[in-house]
Parts: sequence; structure tokens; C-alpha cells
Amino acid sequence: MGDSKFWLRRWTIFPATRMEAKLFIVFVLLIVIPVGGLTYISSLRYTNTIEKNTVTYAAEISDKMVSKLDDYTKDMKKISIIPSYLGEIQEGLKLSNRYYSQVEAETGGDLDQYYAKNMQMKMQIQRKIESSIYFMNNIKEGASSVYLFDAYGNPYYVMKSGGARAKLSEFYSRWNETAAAANGKPVLISTQEVSGDANRKRYVFTIVRNIIDSTYHSIGMIAVDASIEVIENIVNDLDETTRGTTLILDEAGTVIYDSEQAFLAENLSGDALLQQAEGQNGSYIVDKNGKEQLVIYRKSEESGWLTLILIPKEQVEAEAIQTRNYTGAAAIAIMTLALLISFVLIFALTKPMRELVKLMKQVQAGNLDVAFPVRRRDEVGMLGNAFNRMMARIQLLIENIYRIEQRKNQIELESLQRQINPHFIYNTLESIRMTAVLNDDPEAAEMVQLLGQQLRYSIHAGDEMVTASQEFEHLRMYMRLINDRFGNRYQLELPEGEAASSIQVMKLQFQPIVENSVNHAYEHSRESETMLISIGWRIVGKEQWFTVADDGCGMNEAQLQQVRNALSAAEPQGPSGRGIGLRNVHERLKLRFGPSYGLTIESELGKGTRVTIRMPLNQE
Repeated sequence: MGDSKFWLRRWTIFPATRMEAKLFIVFVLLIVIPVGGLTYISSLRYTNTIEKNTVTYAAEISDKMVSKLDDYTKDMKKISIIPSYLGEIQEGLKLSNRYYSQVEAETGGDLDQYYAKNMQMKMQIQRKIESSIYFMNNIKEGASSVYLFDAYGNPYYVMKSGGARAKLSEFYSRWNETAAAANGKPVLISTQEVSGDANRKRYVFTIVRNIIDSTYHSIGMIAVDASIEVIENIVNDLDETTRGTTLILDEAGTVIYDSEQAFLAENLSGDALLQQAEGQNGSYIVDKNGKEQLVIYRKSEESGWLTLILIPKEQVEAEAIQTRNYTGAAAIAIMTLALLISFVLIFALTKPMRELVKLMKQVQAGNLDVAFPVRRRDEVGMLGNAFNRMMARIQLLIENIYRIEQRKNQIELESLQRQINPHFIYNTLESIRMTAVLNDDPEAAEMVQLLGQQLRYSIHAGDEMVTASQEFEHLRMYMRLINDRFGNRYQLELPEGEAASSIQVMKLQFQPIVENSVNHAYEHSRESETMLISIGWRIVGKEQWFTVADDGCGMNEAQLQQVRNALSAAEPQGPSGRGIGLRNVHERLKLRFGPSYGLTIESELGKGTRVTIRMPLNQE
């Protein structure tokens, strides 16, 4: 409620006082805000939808890629278990173990001399093992090389087109420890940079495994190398589809594959790129080199490798931005056209109002002889008709006010003249009272004194407000004067308590009503009885009611209707002006408090009369 009042005040003091400007502002708000807001929200939702669809699509493709990689690593692990089931390889490795065991025992360190004597045996072992290696080398496409090691670390392998590792001894010790710790299970070792015979750098990932014979003893180790090109072939299709880059990392955070080949074999476990990759899959936005990247990640349950797909956010939003630009241009064009149409309509619709304003300014300058030409029967035409009627009414009211002011001045002069007579009568009564006192007639002196007090209270009565207690005191004096005259024929009951006595009422509000009961309600057939006149007070809703009731003769329906008609009559009715007192009180109440207040009369023949005085509870 407070906000609405604030904006209402802001609108009323808005600097653009012309109606055209205010209407134009309204049209601007009604057109620009909805259209602009709708365009913005649509663009935002479209961008979010594209990003969501990109994430979904890339996630589906990455799932397929991870599945392919998992299948490939499974095949490599299957290759690594072949020696444990192939008797020819086991026999060759056992021969190699026995051969080199004898070498250590017999040579005493002179290996060259022993090799020269037993060269034929060594060549036989090598041919036996390498024939099986040739078979395993060609099982799986992409497997670079298969290396077999006996228990003493002597390698056996067959050279392929990609070449073999140089300096195998540098890798053996680490592989052997890893394989031994796995107790015959295959272990996936992430990408390593290796050099071939031509010192050409290559990147491979490896499966190592202990070779267990039928007696569950280790007789050697197998290492299966796979070129990183295998992953590259799988990832290329993904990168072409997403137009991004792909990173594959092992559980330690070492980069197995990088589309840009900028982080191959590096450890990125502490990099900010991986901080938000929690759980098996998801997506997030990360800042990389000052540009936002959409990162979609999947973790393989088979290998534990984490695949990250990095797509530049600007690339994802490129289509959305283009659509947003087209939509924004269309929205601006629509809003501009709508505002131009609004501008024309505003001036067309407000033209009659401007004419009416000109006429009002002429009225303000004092020219009342103006009229609005009504050409249409719309709201403006109705307003013009109302203006014309208002001007006719104003002219009539001016004439009436002129006549009323003349009559008012005349009444004020007559009122000043009439005030001279009550003062003269009051002074005369005081002289009569003093004469009665001097002649030892206290009863006559008291009656004259009461009459004088009544007269003093009545002077300047008008609409002056007094407390109910003052009005009640006036009634007591009036009843004493009446009872002195008629021999205690009447009894008066007033409200008890301070609540009723402190209420503000009009002077002479009750006395005319009580006097009406005294003059007309007493039943002369019961002269020996006393007639009760009681005044009550109560609150009804937002009104307060005074009741003046008597147990006199009452009235029949015809008499009651005649009295009720007299209340609303323009002039007193009945013989000798009967009913003037009730009508006077009724009209004064309506003039002071409003037309919904005043007197209501109820009466029943032989049971008395009740007059209710209705006043507002809040007299302000």
C-alpha cells in the first residue's frame, strides 16, 4: 500500500505535465518492457538450451568414446594373459630362467665367455619365445610391441614397423615392481614418452602383468605397448563433432592423451581444470587462458581414466548470439513501429482534451459563457456534455448564491433586531422577581427566577454545542417551572452515569421535544396520575441514540403520519404552527451532522410516544 502511494505521488509530480507526455511514457513502458523482457528471456533460455543440448550430445559421444577405450584396454589385458595359458611361451621362459641361472652359477661373472660357448642354446630359447611374440603382436590392431621378460629381466621381443623401445632396462624395474604388487592381475600404465631406434619420440601406454605358471609361480613378466595413436583415432571423431579438445588422464592425474599434445605425460592433479570434476560424470564452466570453457567429463569404471572434453563457450553460444542479434533487431524494429503508431494515436485522442483544456483556461480567466462543441458520442463527448452541464449549473449556482447572500444579510439584520427584545424581557422579569421578594411572595419570585434562567439559556441558542449535562440542567429547571404551574403533574427521568452527561449535544436539543410531550401527551382523563417523561441513551453501531419517551395518550396512525410529514415540510404545518419545535430540532441535526441523522417518531394510541434522536458517535 505504501509503495503504491509513493509511485502515485511520483506520477503526480512528474515533470512532463502534459497528458501526451505521460501517455507516451506509459506506452513506452507497456511496449519496451514486455517486448524487451520477452526477447531477453527468450535469448537466455535459447542459450541455456543450446548449452544443455551440447552437454547432452557431447556426453553421449564421450560415453561411446570411453566405451571404445575400455574395450581396447580389455583386449590388451586379454593379450597380457595369453602367456599364462600358452605352454610354448612358458617353456621358453622356464628355459631362459634355467639358462641364466646357470650363467650366474658357472661363469663367476665372465658372461661373454659363457655366451660364446652356449650361443646355440641362447638362440634356441630366443627363437622359441619370439615366435609366440610374433603371434601376439598381430592379435590387436594398434598394439605397438609385446615384450616378454624372464625372471632375471632378460627381454624378448619382435621388431615391428613402429620400432621397439630403446633402453628397456630403464622401464623394467618399475614395471616389475608394479606387476609383482598386482599378484598376476593386469596393470594399466599411463602414457610414457619413449624413443625408438631412430631416436624418434613416441607416446605409448602399457599393460604389464606377471606370467604365472600352472604351479602359481611367477616365471616372468609381459608388457604390451599400445601407441597413443589408437586413442587419437578414437578421439578425432569426437573433436570434429564437438569442435573442442579432449584430455584423458589416469587416476593419478597424469595426462594420457591431449588433443593439442601440449600436456602429454604431464601431471595435472593440482590444476584448476580438475578441481570441479567430482563423481563419475558432469559438466562445469572454467576459465582457461582468459576464456571460458565448457568442460564435460566422464570417468571410466573399467580403467579409471578421466575424459575431459573442453569446448569454448563462445563457440557453444555462437549460434545463440546470432539468433539473439536477429531477434533483438526484430524487437527493436517492432518497438519503434509500435511507438510511432502510439505517438500518432496519442495526439489524435488527446486533441479534444486539449480543446477542453483551452475552454477551462477561459473559465479560469472569468469567461463563463463558453461551450464545448460535442462532435462524437464517445467518452470525450460525454466529458464535453458534462462540462457544458457543469457550466450551466455553475451559472445557476452563482445566481442562487447571490440571492442567498442577499437573504442572509437581511436575516442577520433581523436577528440583531430580535436580540434586543429578549434582553428587555429578561431585565423586566428580574424587576418583577425583586418586587415579589419585597412583597414576601417567594413562590412567585422563584417562578420568575426560573423563567429568567430559561430565557437567558435560550438567548443565542442557534447551533451552539453544549454538554448533555448542561442541557439536562436546563430541562430540570423547565420541569420545575412546569410542575409549579400544573401541580407536579410531570416526572422527568434522565440518563445516569457520566458517559451520557459528557456528550456534546446541540443547545435546546431536548427541551422542544419534552415541551411537545407536556403540551400534547398528557391525558386529562387521568389528572390524578403523574405522566413520566424519560430520556435514555445508547450506542448503536457507529451512532448514538437519545430517546425521549412518555407514557401519555399517544397518537393514532393519521396523527402520527401528520407529525412525521411536518418534520420534512418546508414550512410549519398544523394550526397555530404546531410541530415547529420538533421540526426545528430535526433540521438542525440534519444540517450539522448530515441528512442520515435526525428524529424518528413512534407512537401508539393510549400507550405513549417515543422520539429517537440519532447522532454520529464521532461528531468530528
